[in-house]
Amino acid sequence: MVEAAVSYQGVTFRYHEAGAAALQDFTATVPKGRLTAVIGHTGSGKSTLMQLTDGLLTPTAGQLEVLGQVITPRTKNKALHQLHRQVGFVFQFPEHQLFAETVLADVMFGPLNLGQTPAQAKQAAHQALVQLGVGEALWQRSPFELSGGQQRRVAIAGVLAMRPQLLILDEPTAGVDPDGQRELLALVERLKGQGLTILLITHQMEQVAQLADTVLVLAHGQLQFSGQPRALFAQPEFLTTQQLALPAAVAFAKQLQTAGISQFNQLPLTLDELAHALARQLKGDHHEQ
Repeated sequence: MVEAAVSYQGVTFRYHEAGAAALQDFTATVPKGRLTAVIGHTGSGKSTLMQLTDGLLTPTAGQLEVLGQVITPRTKNKALHQLHRQVGFVFQFPEHQLFAETVLADVMFGPLNLGQTPAQAKQAAHQALVQLGVGEALWQRSPFELSGGQQRRVAIAGVLAMRPQLLILDEPTAGVDPDGQRELLALVERLKGQGLTILLITHQMEQVAQLADTVLVLAHGQLQFSGQPRALFAQPEFLTTQQLALPAAVAFAKQLQTAGISQFNQLPLTLDELAHALARQLKGDHHEQ
């Protein structure tokens, strides 16, 4: 059984005592070393869930355990100091948080704030920038001179330089051009391959199909689905009720099945999977295994 990096047990959160619950009786687990996608429309509770996970909020009721740290309604902010060092949160449009005179100084800020020496912080920044594909020629430039995609990578490098055990990504490709999106998704895939636990908030079902090991679907502050992407996308009626679309590859595969052109024992989730399945069928295996 896979160890849980995060577990939520009956978590409820209200921003106002008499107000409606932003999150209601939420119970789920986030597997360690895997990528979990969190999807749902605006107001579903995604942002509240992530802020609880990062220790920015504490629950109104129930409890959660994040990397061994138990958080209850009575947990004080001071007790969450170590958790803040272990969880990296890349907010939507993180480049808006860039502020330093140079790229290197910006990425060094986090490690320095954690108490590292300048030499240690510089080494951590170097490693993160290389990991993000930010060339050394850019390190002494102002981050505000860079392209939008470069700024996004620098901002993510600033979080990775703190070497988190859990990485939260809030719509990491929002506002980025297609080439930049492909580069960022390749980066996320590499981080996943290195065993980093990742929580990915996204509204793009292609990203869920390509990257996720587990999916959590939220609506109106409640958990609607928890499971693997293939199980989720095999339920088109449920997706319709949640106003969620099928990934393009899944939708096309279903059209081929409905038309009687192809049949798939295992539904392809990505265009690559679909292409390989069709290629095998053309070679004579008409029922894809």
